[in-house]
Amino acid sequence: MHITLGTAGLSEELALRLSLACGLLAASQIHVELQDWRGGESDMLIVDIDSGHGRLAYEVAARRNLPVMVFPRSGDTTTPYTSKLDRDAPAATIARALQEKLQPSSEPTSDDVQGLLGICIREAGCSQDLLVKRGHIAMILRHAAGRILTRSVSDLPAAETRLLENTWLCMARPANDPYASEWLVSRSLESFLINACMKHQASLPSLGGKQYRLARWPDLGGVTENEEALRLSALLQRCAWSADDLAQSTGIDATHINAFLWATLASGALACADSSAAAPEAQQVALPTASSLIQRVARHFGLKLSYSHA
Repeated sequence: MHITLGTAGLSEELALRLSLACGLLAASQIHVELQDWRGGESDMLIVDIDSGHGRLAYEVAARRNLPVMVFPRSGDTTTPYTSKLDRDAPAATIARALQEKLQPSSEPTSDDVQGLLGICIREAGCSQDLLVKRGHIAMILRHAAGRILTRSVSDLPAAETRLLENTWLCMARPANDPYASEWLVSRSLESFLINACMKHQASLPSLGGKQYRLARWPDLGGVTENEEALRLSALLQRCAWSADDLAQSTGIDATHINAFLWATLASGALACADSSAAAPEAQQVALPTASSLIQRVARHFGLKLSYSHA
């Protein structure tokens, strides 16, 4: 794929990070040509609203129905731009945002949900530590290790409550982190996201009929009393399922299943699966076999499970 991106009003620092991001896209067979936009032909426009040239280009692009991605003004979290880029994001994050825009797929993206959950979806698989902040709440996302770090235990429930608020900021953790000695609270990223998504299950978009399968067993150490999370994990490790099929086969509430899928997608434990790995028909599921596996996992955590057949 060859793409021409026009830029307008970008500072030298933003232009450099955008250039690095476009270089990273070559690994995905997306070859990008950057050019200073003066009204000519471009596949998409990247503008900085903080500059007069960027604002003018944005208005022209809107009149021409030209796809545009915006670097908003610093601190602007309310203007409803269709597509925006975090002006403080590292090049790898900008590259992922561009790829989502240039190669839309059926997989969930950070555009489907807002806030901290959207950041986690976008950054799943990131190998570097990320600093995420919202007001007085600050956290370190360590996707590679499946951990989340905070400076106080109280930050965890506060972050859960604000999971979908669109005022979260994300950036690479500074090399000389002034709070390096204060990140004393470490929790499983999966457990945090499962608890948070359960709180917001009524607000999460439905994943419906798409097929998913666990790429690895999630760290459920912080949700050992959630029997349904253990049961869903066991089934999704065996083969691919859709949220609809899981609800029909297990009798677990559909919104609860949807929340679990969003949480494990955001942690990187769950992945979209092709139809060849699809789950068996609902009526053919061998519940006793599944229950046996779940019971072994449950015994490991000291739980006693009981099931009722639908």
